[in-house]
Amino acid sequence: TTNVAAFASPNSGKIGTVNYGVVNFYMAPLRKHTVASEFNIKDFKSLPRVDIIYAHPQDVSDFVETAVQKGAKGIVVAGMGNGNLYPDTEAALAKASEAGVIVVRSSRTGSGSTSVSSEVDDAKLGFLTADNLNPQKARVLLMLALSKTSDKAKIQSFFATH
Repeated sequence: TTNVAAFASPNSGKIGTVNYGVVNFYMAPLRKHTVASEFNIKDFKSLPRVDIIYAHPQDVSDFVETAVQKGAKGIVVAGMGNGNLYPDTEAALAKASEAGVIVVRSSRTGSGSTSVSSEVDDAKLGFLTADNLNPQKARVLLMLALSKTSDKAKIQSFFATH
């Protein structure tokens, strides 16, 4: 893109500025990142398959079923609004979750967080939420998380701390 706001931080604002090559920090991130993260890219030879599926009105389960058939270990669903899903897709994702695929709800809106068990009963369906990560960032974190564990509680904690 050529948009000057391409690297905006709509969820939490900027932590600093760069003016004429001089970096000025005004805030420190509270979330784990880089060397403070639990992940070191040097530890990975490959990452598990995680697909992103974009939800939309009158959605069908085909994309979910194909992702599972092709071996996805995780699915990030870019839901409507607060990560909401069309009923057919929700049912297919619940079935995938029961089969051991980690399902993470995110929002396709561009900013904002995805609430736990608000309009979607995450506990009942076995879903996790991406907090304020967009689907692309949630996919990367889920790939890293799945390289360490398949425990849903631990993976959800990564989304709360990274």
